Amino acid sequence: MKGFYIILPLAMVILLGMALRAKGFFSADDKDRFARLLYWVVLPAMFFRNTYMAGDSLVSHSNLVLAAYAAIIFTPVAAFVMAAAVTHRGDRMRQAISAMAAGRSNNVYLGLPACMLALGPEGMEAASLYVALTMPGYQIASILCGEAVMSGRITRESLARCAARVTRNPLVLSCVLGFFVALLGIPVPQFILTSMKLVSDMATGLALIALGLSLEVSGLLPALRRTWHDALIKLFLHPALTWAFLLIWPAPDIFFKVAVILAAMPTAINTFIIAGGMGLDEKYACEVVALSTVLSALSIPAWIAILGIG
Repeated sequence: MKGFYIILPLAMVILLGMALRAKGFFSADDKDRFARLLYWVVLPAMFFRNTYMAGDSLVSHSNLVLAAYAAIIFTPVAAFVMAAAVTHRGDRMRQAISAMAAGRSNNVYLGLPACMLALGPEGMEAASLYVALTMPGYQIASILCGEAVMSGRITRESLARCAARVTRNPLVLSCVLGFFVALLGIPVPQFILTSMKLVSDMATGLALIALGLSLEVSGLLPALRRTWHDALIKLFLHPALTWAFLLIWPAPDIFFKVAVILAAMPTAINTFIIAGGMGLDEKYACEVVALSTVLSALSIPAWIAILGIG
C-alpha cells in the first residue's frame, strides 16, 4: 500500500504538468526551457555537489558499479534476443529500439523523485551517487547497443560517436568534475555548496512538471499492442537482473534499494530524441516511452512492495 502512496504524489505532479500544458499555461517552447534548465543547471549542480561530498567513498562502491553495469549490458542483450526471435523478426530498426530502450531508465525525471519519496533524503543522496557512477556507462552502452544492432557490429566510428556524445553531456561532466575535485583535495567554499544545494532542491518538482509537459499519452491502446513486450522488459526484467547481480556483488542496503528502484523506472524520455538522431524509428521509440511511463504507475509500487520499503 505504501508503494501506491509513494507513486500518487508523483502522478499528481505529472498530471499537473499535463494540465498546465493542456490549458495553454505552458507552450512547447516552455517545455524545452524546463528541460534545458534541468539538464544544464539544476541536475549538474546536484550531481557535482553530491559527488564532491561523497569524495573518496565513491571508489568503495565497486560492487554497485559491477552489478549496475552488468544489468545495463545484459538487459539490452535479452531485449534484442526477444525482438529478433519473436516480436520484431526481420525489423532491424525496431530491434535496435528494443535493445536501446531496455537499459535507459528515466532516472532524472522520475527516478530521483521516487527515491526521495520512498527512502527520504538518504535515498535521494544515494540515488544521485548511483546516477553519478552509472551515467557514463548508461549512455555509452545503450547507444552502442542501437548502433550494433543496426550495423551488425560495433565499429570504430560508432565508438567515436558515443564518446563525443558522452563528453558533451553536462550530467556526465558534472559527475566526473565533482569526483576529481574531491580526489585532488581542491576545497570548494561552503557558500558555493550551499548555493548548489538550493538550486538542486528544485530538481524533484521541476523534473515531474517537465515530465508532464513532455508526456504524450494519446493512442496508448494501439501502442500497447506494439510495445507491451518492450515495456515489460524495461519495467520488470531490468530491475530483476539488477537484483540478481546485486546478490552476486552485494552493496549496502540503501544502494541495493536505490539500484532496483531506478532500474524499475520507465524508458528515459530522451530515448526518442537519440533514436531520431540515429535514424531509427522515432515514433516507435515515443510509444515505448509513453507506454512504459504509464505502466510504471503499477510496476513501481510493486517493486517498492517487493523491496519491503515501509
